[in-house]
Amino acid sequence: MQKHRLDEIDILRGLTFLAIALQHSLAGYLYAPGLDAVSAWISAFLLILIRYAVPMFITITGLVLLYNHGQGEFDYRRFIQKRLVQAFIPYFVWTIIYYVWSSGPAILANPSAAPAIIARLTLSGEACYHLWFMVAIIQFYLLFPFLRWLILKNENQPVFFLTVSFFAYIGLMWLWRQPLPQMVNLQNPWLITLWNYRDRLFLSWFFYFLLGGFAGLYVGRLRQITKDIQKTNAFVYITIFAFVFYQIVTTGQTSPSGTYQLNFNYTLPLTPVMAFFITSALLTVLYRAQTAFLRYDLLRRILNLYGRYSYGCYFIHAMVLYYTIIIVSRYLLGTPVLVQLAVTFVACSLGSLALVYTIDYLRIPGRNYLIGKISLATK
Repeated sequence: MQKHRLDEIDILRGLTFLAIALQHSLAGYLYAPGLDAVSAWISAFLLILIRYAVPMFITITGLVLLYNHGQGEFDYRRFIQKRLVQAFIPYFVWTIIYYVWSSGPAILANPSAAPAIIARLTLSGEACYHLWFMVAIIQFYLLFPFLRWLILKNENQPVFFLTVSFFAYIGLMWLWRQPLPQMVNLQNPWLITLWNYRDRLFLSWFFYFLLGGFAGLYVGRLRQITKDIQKTNAFVYITIFAFVFYQIVTTGQTSPSGTYQLNFNYTLPLTPVMAFFITSALLTVLYRAQTAFLRYDLLRRILNLYGRYSYGCYFIHAMVLYYTIIIVSRYLLGTPVLVQLAVTFVACSLGSLALVYTIDYLRIPGRNYLIGKISLATK
């Protein structure tokens, strides 16, 4: 049965891409020379605000997959073939692009080493700092039959199952913060590698996929469910936000060069506190995507546009950001750091969208392998 298109999905994707673009823009200025205390505090506020981004993409993945494949027969072979074309091949293409872009002449010096390097970069997601996410997403695709079975098996007890899953996830986040190799005298190089790359293992994000999966099953009631919990959720969100912000602000100190520095590690997502906060943030953004962001036509259209092109924008934005920072640092040197940040974010997000839109508009051959399959525009 053909499913109708969910308007809020493109809005969520648009919001999430913009959050990621802002997060990566912030990374270029968090320790910028001349950063004052107020600018550092505002940066910390923004960073906490957008930390939902990566988990939201995973939640969207779970929502869409269970919405489309939660009922009826499931053909795993056809499912994987489709994801191979729509997910893995674009990721592999961009792995090669970023490898060539970053390595340059070094490839010509030893071209025989390139295939092995590309294979390693593909497995690790290290061709560029943002591609690790695709390694995690592909694992969810491969494991989808099991995850689908698990969700459907607990379809009639979602609250109990998600509660148990959440506290299991909190326990895992506590474990991730421990020096496990020393604790258990871990010597196996394969296990050590898995531990070092645990941020891109599906286990590190599994709860958000399950949350999205149940949202996909109950999509008809999702707005009412998120509305019913908003008062309690708003209290949780504000309380944890204030706690994390306070923890960061108390680390502030001025370096010998005069730059005000904060410890932003408190916002790292794979911690118990941030797991509570991110879950609350996801529920907040889900609700707003179904209510507030649908009310304002211009905002809705902008987010829908970014949502439609979010996949390609995600791949290309790191390259756009690199050149944007170079240009901003050359022509806006001496202006307040927050001004540079704002210009960088706007230029990066608009530039990424313009490039992806142009590739699609010109019907460039093989464009689906660069920017993914673009959905039809929604009104």
